[in-house]
Amino acid sequence: MNDATQARTSAPEPGDDALALAGRTLIRERIRGIRKVVGRRLGPSDIVLRRTAPDVRAHLFEEACELYWNEMSWEEITEEELVGDDELIEMIFPGLLALVDAFLPRAPNGEPDRDRERRDVAHDFLYWLGTRLVTLREARPEPEHELTRIRRQTKVTDGLIDLIAFRVCSLNNDEIEAYQKTR
Repeated sequence: MNDATQARTSAPEPGDDALALAGRTLIRERIRGIRKVVGRRLGPSDIVLRRTAPDVRAHLFEEACELYWNEMSWEEITEEELVGDDELIEMIFPGLLALVDAFLPRAPNGEPDRDRERRDVAHDFLYWLGTRLVTLREARPEPEHELTRIRRQTKVTDGLIDLIAFRVCSLNNDEIEAYQKTR
């Protein structure tokens, strides 16, 4: 892994404990809000029962972070998924969302496939996104074009957190629709 990849995917430095805590808190509050709106507690499909081997976990986490950066960068260059003021977040991150879906596979009966599941990696990545969102919200860039870029990244990252939280919480379409009406 090169230095740029390490800087973009690693956990916050020890001095960044407050930032990591803020990111985790943001995600926990988001999931708490989702549960409140949909009116259910997290079930067995929403918790980590099997841990991924540390080297595999680190590799998959790095892959998710790289996909985030690559797909975000591509969208900033092309603005393909910008429709008016709205971002089509599912279209900005198709590879990343497919990877998250692969972390959370389902058996033919609809239950979580515990033998192939990498739920802990999905949680790690979601917490990383929370930290990224906190960082974006705290950013105070000077040039106006940089402020516009940060605002757009903030909006897109916030929406991506919702899409991944929906998957982690195993929401159905009706539950997703009910939650989106509250936002």
